[in-house]
Amino acid sequence: MAQLTGGCAMLGSKGEPVRDQQIVLDGAIAKLRAGNEKEARGLLEQLIAEKTSYGGTDEALFRLALLSLRDEGNKGTVKAQKLLEQLAKEYPNSLWARQSAPLAAHLVEERHLRENVRELKNLRELNYSLNRDNKELRQILERLKSLDLELEQKIRH
Repeated sequence: MAQLTGGCAMLGSKGEPVRDQQIVLDGAIAKLRAGNEKEARGLLEQLIAEKTSYGGTDEALFRLALLSLRDEGNKGTVKAQKLLEQLAKEYPNSLWARQSAPLAAHLVEERHLRENVRELKNLRELNYSLNRDNKELRQILERLKSLDLELEQKIRH
């Protein structure tokens, strides 16, 4: 009956009204246009959590992944990558999944680069430590040589 009225609500399994997913997505997009990312995030997260048969969940995943890239530190990139992986897994034939593929590949490469930079930093620290140890060992060896020469001279005299 509610579907015939063309209204903004449909009836759920228990007969209570369920918000029209398209209106929620449109609301999120309007919030984004207005610069209110926090509210847009909330609406997009709600759409994703509800997982209805409406086809806007794929777009919500994509848009939320883009918003997540703004999060501070590495957390945003990790969250965006997970959302894009979820998009590709759950909606492989979606236009949004196809459009997100280059971004997902870029995020994977970025993660590998970060890991390589971290490993390079660790190797530099290890190299510095080993160079310092080598310097100390050379100094000890020079002292031993000096002591050996002194001992040799004392034995001769």
